[in-house]
Amino acid sequence: MRFQPRQQEISLLKSELDTTRLTAETYRAAQRNLPELRSTVARLQVEQDQFLRALPATAQFGTVLDEVRRNVSAAGAKMTTFTVQNGAASGLPGGVRPIKLSLGVSGQFAEVFRALRSIETMNRFTTVGGMTLQLPQANSFNPNLEGTLNLTVYTFDQTQAAGSAGPGATPEAPAAPPAAPQGGAQ
Repeated sequence: MRFQPRQQEISLLKSELDTTRLTAETYRAAQRNLPELRSTVARLQVEQDQFLRALPATAQFGTVLDEVRRNVSAAGAKMTTFTVQNGAASGLPGGVRPIKLSLGVSGQFAEVFRALRSIETMNRFTTVGGMTLQLPQANSFNPNLEGTLNLTVYTFDQTQAAGSAGPGATPEAPAAPPAAPQGGAQ
């Protein structure tokens, strides 16, 4: 009678031992991959830093706005108005500041379309979120249109980057534990 419960206990312990060995092997494999993972993280950090340095400085947003104006003008359209608002910075690296920019543009369809394309391809710091077009008066087969381009311009503020990593940023890995004390007299 005592034999059966002991047999079940032994089987259960063997199963737990197999699970523990599998878990230990998984941890050992992860530990072996740790140096490669650290070098990958370091490489990605360098790439992120290079990307952030390529963003225009928040303090120099006027030059970005002037570049947008020049692109619209070079496309043959006219920038009639603009409004600037702060954007939501959730999930962005520390120091990256989105600025919402709404541009009023006018011109014939081809000119407005070229302006849109030139803004879309403006480096990598501007995204077009929306566009509306209105036809004030159809007085020809190629009338002037009026429209609004809604953009997000990403800028970098070094002062915000130094103080906070921002929500959603990846925390740094914890430091290695201190080495165990080496012998000694008691």
